[in-house]
Amino acid sequence: MSSEENNDKHAQNRLLHFEDCAHAIDQLFLSALGNQGPSAFGEFLGFARQFNNLSVYNAMLVRIQRPGAGAVGSRRQWREIDRHVLPDAIPIVILQPFGPVRFIFEHGDTEGRPMPAQDKNPLFAEGKVGEQLYQRTKKAADNFSVEVVETDHYGNNLAGTAAGLSVCPEKLQSKSARAFRIKLNSRHDLPSRYATLAHELGHIYCGHLGQDAKGRWPDRRGLFPSLEAMELEAEAVAWLVCQRNGITTRSEEYLNQLIDEAGLQTVSMYAIYEAANRVESRTEPKKT
Repeated sequence: MSSEENNDKHAQNRLLHFEDCAHAIDQLFLSALGNQGPSAFGEFLGFARQFNNLSVYNAMLVRIQRPGAGAVGSRRQWREIDRHVLPDAIPIVILQPFGPVRFIFEHGDTEGRPMPAQDKNPLFAEGKVGEQLYQRTKKAADNFSVEVVETDHYGNNLAGTAAGLSVCPEKLQSKSARAFRIKLNSRHDLPSRYATLAHELGHIYCGHLGQDAKGRWPDRRGLFPSLEAMELEAEAVAWLVCQRNGITTRSEEYLNQLIDEAGLQTVSMYAIYEAANRVESRTEPKKT
């Protein structure tokens, strides 16, 4: 094989590698775009900017493997600040300069000396949440065609997500069919998971992800001038539910910030109250 043919083959292999990587990352972005809207673009760029100690490509590898990752580092780097990696921690794989791969770990994979401002994380909540209350809320969500699952795939800075599953109304006749799915960060404690569950249910029950196939809430996605307005409604639902159940969150500070940024003309107090009722299981699902 001639030198020119070798060069052509090498170029072709590189192009195939580019196409494979582009397909994987672009599909991830399109999925995020479908769930988050235009804010996904800024979130992807911001994630890469956050990890300025890593290459942009490695930052994206962290994003793919551990959405919501906060601080990351090797075992040695964590030991240097008096934290150690948990025995069952799953490493994040990134590319190693002049080598194959390198293993790093996210803050949620470690324990030890508290990091600066760790106790100020607005995602965390405090209070006594009984397992019975948590399971009752999940069961109520199931009655409204919402699947609730826990995952250890999320980093410390991602408490949970909600998404529509595009289920056709006729398929909802099956008890196993679900129209929405909420994923909660299993690394967070029970009060924090409950507060996150209330917030994500707020998004669903307020119609931010589309209408309920059985007419229990409308599709309100096109009513909001900004994402902050939707976030305001969902956080108000979480604040109400948590306050009424003796759970302390940092929602009030967050709500004040959102009020300054959101247009209140589109905020519906009725939607907030009705969503809070559903979270608390005080609105019975309609019989089919």
